[in-house]
Amino acid sequence: MDTKFIANSTRMGSYTAIGGAVTMIVGAILWGTSGADLWVALDSGDVAGYLAAAGAVQAQLIANLTLWMVGVLILGMAGVALANLCVQRPLLAQMALVCIRTGVPLVLVAYIAMLALVVQIAPDTSATSVAIAQVVGWIGVRADDLATALMIGAAPLFLSLAGRDEWAPVWLVRWGYLAGVIGLLSLVVLYIPPLRGLGFIIIPVGVAWMIAAGIVLLRRSGADQKDEGVKAVTPEVIVGTLSQRGGSDRGRRGAEPSR
Repeated sequence: MDTKFIANSTRMGSYTAIGGAVTMIVGAILWGTSGADLWVALDSGDVAGYLAAAGAVQAQLIANLTLWMVGVLILGMAGVALANLCVQRPLLAQMALVCIRTGVPLVLVAYIAMLALVVQIAPDTSATSVAIAQVVGWIGVRADDLATALMIGAAPLFLSLAGRDEWAPVWLVRWGYLAGVIGLLSLVVLYIPPLRGLGFIIIPVGVAWMIAAGIVLLRRSGADQKDEGVKAVTPEVIVGTLSQRGGSDRGRRGAEPSR
């Protein structure tokens, strides 16, 4: 594969993996400090309480969901860049791309559904509003749960398998295995209400894997640039430069008038 294409994919993968993960973390901080948790509201049956709370922090939740939408798009770009680096195992890279290309639009729909609750329904707590919010909210959180398992659970697993012996070090590959297992667990516990909270473990594990992968690629990109600089100063180049200088000196001496 073209060396320049690999170098560009490495740089893009490093910047987007780190940037997308940081954007998601900032959005998560806004969500966590808002006091309005749709997952808890649906599990406890207190959707009316969620609508009242969401209405009080509407601007914060809008910022939270907007950042998540931007972050997901950036992480999708990172996934494509990482898959481009997996030359030896293209089939596994394609499987990772399937997870990413399914997860991105799915989670965008989920966030838009959540945004509709915040903007269009909250803080109304009438019976009709609560009934609509319960259905729309359920669709939003379940779509988000599935997309999360795909994007930061299954995708890191397949990217780790595809990138081992190429760009992914052993410790990152093992981390990818862990993300894949926890991603599967996050889907299984959806059917076990008392254990649903365990599904959120995938978020720190998967997002941290993205940051780690970005750092690995950032270091690799810097090393590649350093190698290119070293290759540019080869013995042949040095000899050629000295020869040119010698020729120039002889030319100048020949041009000097004899005394």
